[in-house]
Amino acid sequence: MSKSMILTKEQLENFALQGLSFADDHVSDSFNIKDVAERLGISYSYFYHNFTDFMGEPFWHYVKRHRLELAAGLLRHSGYNVSEISELCGYATTAAFSKAFKQHFKESPVNFRRILELPNEKRTLQITESITAATGNDLYGNFFSYDRCEKVVLPDTILYYSFISRGQNPIGEMIAKMTHYYNMFHKMLTLFDLPHSRIITGTLDSVPVTDYEKLSMFAGISIPVTASATLQQLNNSFSFLMKKRVPGGSYLKLPVPMDFATAGIPMYNFISRNCKEGIFKMSGNHFFISLTGPKYCEIFIPLLKKHY
Repeated sequence: MSKSMILTKEQLENFALQGLSFADDHVSDSFNIKDVAERLGISYSYFYHNFTDFMGEPFWHYVKRHRLELAAGLLRHSGYNVSEISELCGYATTAAFSKAFKQHFKESPVNFRRILELPNEKRTLQITESITAATGNDLYGNFFSYDRCEKVVLPDTILYYSFISRGQNPIGEMIAKMTHYYNMFHKMLTLFDLPHSRIITGTLDSVPVTDYEKLSMFAGISIPVTASATLQQLNNSFSFLMKKRVPGGSYLKLPVPMDFATAGIPMYNFISRNCKEGIFKMSGNHFFISLTGPKYCEIFIPLLKKHY
């Protein structure tokens, strides 16, 4: 990139968000800041300072925090042991992971797993409930039943997405902006004729662990990796979109007759309750909501094979 090039605030923010997206898509991989800067076509120094300015924390601080928070989410909802979680979150050894985890959370991974309710978990759910006016009790509880779930197998997909909101009120902004993003992605589905793709929404973060104000909410199109020609077209035509690999495999599919905002609280309570009771365990933090209609959506929860 030429030093004389003057970039807009939106372009600078996009560089930072692309860096955030790269870090999330490579949680288990080894990389450094130079790798990300080269991928974006900018200098190490430019990327480092730009990311810090827009995200409020240095890039490598975000990478470490994000990996440890995702690890904490896996301790909460998955059936993996500590060694498996350390590998999934990019640590070379279990000892290094355990040391970093205890420094960050003031608890060992084993002790953290025993905590019944996390402070951020309670706070995030309270804030979200106040915004969505969702109670998750008698009105919606009957829809969130394991008996209503269907066990399905999804293919590996590539998610092309936009960040809907980050910052002080991510859920509130998400609700306010969703119609715009849904219409944008629906037009893309129509343009590229993608019958096996989905418009989905969710967060990159671990809901019970990440500070509410640091949640990164997204909306995007999930496209099977087998649609190689379409993926190439999207790469060429929509380079401003972020990309994320979403693993296929065993999922629980739960259809609910409500919009995504109303479904959020009872969905999380459903996941948390069933994981605690051992009804099922998740294979990752990548549960999501498929937006199938104004008052109808489908929840997809990734399962460990032994619970399928």
